[in-house]
Amino acid sequence: MLTQIFFTAVLLRTAIAQRPANISVCDYYTTALLKDNTAENQATLLTLLVNTAVIGNCKTYSSRIPTVLFAQITRIKTNEHIPDTQPNTGIAVPGILAPGTYDGTQVSLAKYFNGNLASTNRGGSEGVKVNFLDGGGAVPLTKNLAADDKGSNQ
Repeated sequence: MLTQIFFTAVLLRTAIAQRPANISVCDYYTTALLKDNTAENQATLLTLLVNTAVIGNCKTYSSRIPTVLFAQITRIKTNEHIPDTQPNTGIAVPGILAPGTYDGTQVSLAKYFNGNLASTNRGGSEGVKVNFLDGGGAVPLTKNLAADDKGSNQ
């Protein structure tokens, strides 16, 4: 665990060292990644960052998402044809909804987001099931949208 903390600190220090002190994080990375530093591009940058943290990185956000993750989020059969994803940077980022392993134990956080677990505190003394992916799950995220509709929990 100490090694992981040290490694993370080194990576964070390296990332900070690349940015001049007089330029904000948003200004620097918007210009570096999206060329023009506009309010719209800054919003796009934050959308890309959040969506990558949730569903992982994809070669194209228009149609490619991990098959197993897509099936888990949208509760479809995994044998349906969904294109496989290829990391766009050479480094795979699975996203927090992808199943993983921690200290040899299988872990899946999807149940906290897809309504399979009574995990919210909306019910007072008991947890309540809430589907935070009811606006299309991963599909709108691959299109840089928050959800397919404005009334969803997503």
